[in-house]
Amino acid sequence: MTPSDRRLWVDVHTADYLAAVESGDFAAQARLWAVAATDAELEAAFDDIHTALLEHDTDRTVAAIAEAVAKHLPSAEIARPTAGPVTVGMVADELFRHTPDGLSAAAHELNDRLRASADELPAELGLWPLAEWVEARFGAVPAEYLEVFRKTALKVRMRANSDAEHQLAARRKPREAPR
Repeated sequence: MTPSDRRLWVDVHTADYLAAVESGDFAAQARLWAVAATDAELEAAFDDIHTALLEHDTDRTVAAIAEAVAKHLPSAEIARPTAGPVTVGMVADELFRHTPDGLSAAAHELNDRLRASADELPAELGLWPLAEWVEARFGAVPAEYLEVFRKTALKVRMRANSDAEHQLAARRKPREAPR
């Protein structure tokens, strides 16, 4: 078999495997994997295709689940690693999901408005500096809301910092090329 014949043989079997995966033909997949078990190059090709499909399907599946949860369970929390700085909207979303008792209608209305905000939280989360910052951007804030917003902002910021530390510690090891 010439090198080009060999490449064609691998390509044809790889295309057959991809078609079997996409159509859900498990019998054909099993037959093709049996052939690949005796050929390292073909096995590596199948493995690469399978890995790429799993990664693609995982992203699509996660997005579909998140969309369904957001639509049908609006008070549910979808735990995602925090990307970038903590925003006012992130804090307001957390308050929406875990609303303390006793908030006034004005506080609920303000929280609904703040959920759309992409403003980054200020570095200083002391009660008075935060009160001045929030009122400068969003207007008058009910006192009871400001206190729960501050506590929630601290919680969300700590979670984001924890996520960042976890991501540094738990990185996926790159796959080694087959030998």
